Amino acid sequence: MLKVKKKGLFKIVLATGVAFSAWPSLSDKNPTAYASETSNVLMNENFDGIANGSVPEGWKLLQGNASVNDGKLVLSSPSSSSPARVIVPLSKKDGDFVFEADMTFQAAADDARWASIMYRIQSGNYPYYQFAVRRNTTALNGLEFAMRNEKNQWEVPESTFYPEKFAFNKTYRLKVVSSKNRVQQFINDKLVIDTDLATKWPSGDVGFQANGTTVQFDNVKVTSQTIALPPIENSNAFIPKEAETTIINPPTLISSSKTNTESEIASAVLPVHKNSDGTLMVNEISLKDKLAAIKNKLIPVIQLEEDGLEDETIRALNETQTIDVHIISSKDSILQTFKNKFPTARIGLIYRKKSFTKSDLEEYAKQIHQNNSKTAIIEQKNITPEVVHYLHSRTIAIWGIGTESSESAHELIHLGVDGIISSKPEYTSEALTEYPEKTIIQRPIVAAHRGVPSLSPENTMTSYRQAYDLGADLIETDVQKTKDGHLVIMHDYTVNRTTNGTGNVKDLTLDQIQQLDAGVKFGPEFQGEKVPTFKEYLQEFKDKEVVLLVELKAADIEQQVIDEIEEEGMADKVVIQSFNLDSVKNSKVIKPEIGTGYLYSSAVPATENAKLKKAQQMLLYGTSMNTSLNASYSSLYQEFITYMRQRGMLNMHWTYRNEEHLHQSLNAGIIGPITDYTQWLTKSPIMLETPVKKVKLEVGNTKTIDPKAKVSYRMDKKEKVPTTLYATGKEEIIQIEGNNITALAPGKVNVYVKHTFKMLGHDWNVVAEPIEVTISE
Repeated sequence: MLKVKKKGLFKIVLATGVAFSAWPSLSDKNPTAYASETSNVLMNENFDGIANGSVPEGWKLLQGNASVNDGKLVLSSPSSSSPARVIVPLSKKDGDFVFEADMTFQAAADDARWASIMYRIQSGNYPYYQFAVRRNTTALNGLEFAMRNEKNQWEVPESTFYPEKFAFNKTYRLKVVSSKNRVQQFINDKLVIDTDLATKWPSGDVGFQANGTTVQFDNVKVTSQTIALPPIENSNAFIPKEAETTIINPPTLISSSKTNTESEIASAVLPVHKNSDGTLMVNEISLKDKLAAIKNKLIPVIQLEEDGLEDETIRALNETQTIDVHIISSKDSILQTFKNKFPTARIGLIYRKKSFTKSDLEEYAKQIHQNNSKTAIIEQKNITPEVVHYLHSRTIAIWGIGTESSESAHELIHLGVDGIISSKPEYTSEALTEYPEKTIIQRPIVAAHRGVPSLSPENTMTSYRQAYDLGADLIETDVQKTKDGHLVIMHDYTVNRTTNGTGNVKDLTLDQIQQLDAGVKFGPEFQGEKVPTFKEYLQEFKDKEVVLLVELKAADIEQQVIDEIEEEGMADKVVIQSFNLDSVKNSKVIKPEIGTGYLYSSAVPATENAKLKKAQQMLLYGTSMNTSLNASYSSLYQEFITYMRQRGMLNMHWTYRNEEHLHQSLNAGIIGPITDYTQWLTKSPIMLETPVKKVKLEVGNTKTIDPKAKVSYRMDKKEKVPTTLYATGKEEIIQIEGNNITALAPGKVNVYVKHTFKMLGHDWNVVAEPIEVTISE
């Protein structure tokens, strides 16, 4: 297992026009489809010759109602208290086998009810393991690796989800590969659970179970497993080792070509084409072999520009058990097709135009969301700090294509991108070492939570305006529905806490709510503040440079919320979030070009392996649901933050009310804090700029550098700040005093301007791009 380094980084490069060259093979091994390398069929049953109302000879109906009906084994369970179970004795009971069956839900008491295939059953009853499938497989516990223990009680060591809800009367192929303590569980050949926790019972029989469902099974097959599964540390949940850097939240590095610095990159771009015999290739190597070679070392970023390769690419991913993958293309039709067929793939849309107008940027962001992507891929020449800020504020990560020199590497780093695609990663790797501790390239985007409730009454127009004046990048709010069908702003389900009234929002009319005072409880100076309508909130910021982060607090208001957003022409200035996943999904269906966020909170796992698997599960979940993962700050940990950064997922995190908690999260690399204290962050400089990038001096001469700090994303506003200079390499050829450089001897050296400032009770550094100083006699 790779140890997570707090400030790691990798590097990769992409040529102009995104034409990728060869990537080296990191291994001579062929892909290992562990589940298919088997022999010795232990049982094969399709029920075609079995009489209705019975079960195959030797099979045991242990509990409930189960029998063959029209060539299918049907188990029927009316409730969780009356399960149905069938046991299938095996002639060989060493526990190393592949157990497969087709499964079809016919009915369910509710979406939480389930069916399973059981394995390693002891004593003809229990204990045993099982692969359980809930009717609502999209729930985070929709799929389970579960145990019925010696006390006849349930234990569920691992659970996950499936990208689609299992439909009634639709058949899915379940498969369990069992090898010693290792178990892999598959649906339609896609690996969904990978565990090493099958340690208690090494052998036993197999069977079927229904719990509150009517379910049919068919085409049952058990085959001995002759190839040992790989150790769990070689599973898909991993963090590539990155180059060390002292920059907070550095860009991850994605390689586009052959390089000798494999240990300093996180991902590899794999441009796929089909050769003359129909094999998918990455340059001169098959895609399948390439995926196997880099598995658990680098994150594959597959580039598809040729139509019709989606199915074969998915087959290669499944055969190599690759679930951690990015698909990029300049063709949104390819991305849409791939995403529909492989929902857990992360999507990146390559921008191909030669220039970037404001309307181009707006359309590009819209396309990214429509394609269920979270990553923008842009050539360096088209990236500005404004472009980065625009996309970040809409929860879109940016990968920049460039860094063909040391100078361009520094430039792209300072643009604040989340990833760098490069053919010469050595330039960026070196550049990343040249910054002081706690350097931030650009200030994180800040979401003002309900306005600025630390300074003014929450969810009022006064508080929203104050957040805007403080420079918030997003302004968060909460939307509910009144008794007479109007949308209003209120966090709680009652008006009791924040107003001088009482009652549930849904039980009060708009007129009743607008009679309330929403400011007086905060302070007498705010007496008379009203509860805003959603439309008032939208109209206030319609023509202002800020994004609105809209939380849906009530159910079934998605259409009305989006209708009002569209009436104001603000679809490009809104991100929708909710704790209710159905609201998030419905919003995405209604208006795909609006970004979404899923709000949640969860416990931090205890071990490194568990942390990585949890990060992987949540990333796959958010990707399949096409939403950001807006977790509470208490849910965060270093592995999660690093895992998301390396994979191009930008999330917002809530709700910071403690300076040290926010300091810890920023230091770990988060980009989007949601806070009651906007003023903690927005007073810090955004970036540092110098008037020159190159200086030529003769020995004995002095040059004064006069830098300024940019202090607003909305205006071209710069201020003088106290700075110091420092140099990297060949410091003996210059003398630095304050902001003055004096030439001592011929040569060339990079000089940096640094501004140290206080934020959240700690010192931070903002550093400008290096100044190349050339000294002659």
